[in-house]
Amino acid sequence: MRGIKTHILYDTAHAIFFVLFKTLFGYRISGRENVPKTGPVILASNHASFLDPPLVGSALWRRVNFVARDTLFDRPWKKFILDRWKAFPINRDRLDKATLADIMNRLKKGEPVCLFPEGTRSPDENLLPGKAGIGMIVSIAKVPVVPVYIKGSYGTLGKAHKGLRPARISVTFGKPMDFPALDGKRGHERYQLIADAIMEEIKKLKEDNPA
Repeated sequence: MRGIKTHILYDTAHAIFFVLFKTLFGYRISGRENVPKTGPVILASNHASFLDPPLVGSALWRRVNFVARDTLFDRPWKKFILDRWKAFPINRDRLDKATLADIMNRLKKGEPVCLFPEGTRSPDENLLPGKAGIGMIVSIAKVPVVPVYIKGSYGTLGKAHKGLRPARISVTFGKPMDFPALDGKRGHERYQLIADAIMEEIKKLKEDNPA
């Protein structure tokens, strides 16, 4: 019963966000066909605004899981809402075993999980280096990784823009990635190289979508 209620709340929020984004931001979506229709997948997106999770989620008809910094779960009402929006907490400074297990469990269920390789919102809209944590997740999970570029969200609820502001926002999904050239690498070096490769693909999507 709880799962059904969660789905109803998620789907309702999905519809509301989609209409709002279309109305307020001329919301455009491209490359959606690159996201597998079923099965586990990691969506790796740039991060410039608090709106980024619902922007990615609203672009797909699949229910997407999101990581959110643990401090956002500090109040019971916040936790209630975030749980039902399929968000779960992560410590930005370190990837703990409980969070890693939660991510793997959701992927094993065949669900999409959206991660933000930069670890935090960009302070100036430029892409930040990827953190090794996503490389560890990708290395262990062995599921498709789809890079995502969100354009225009920095101008509304970004670090320098606290309120909603007019913006033209689009979400672009790139082609699924693999990492065959890294088979000989191990440990932190491998994880960081994976993170770097993901950020490079996001950078290419950004270059293909100039301002």
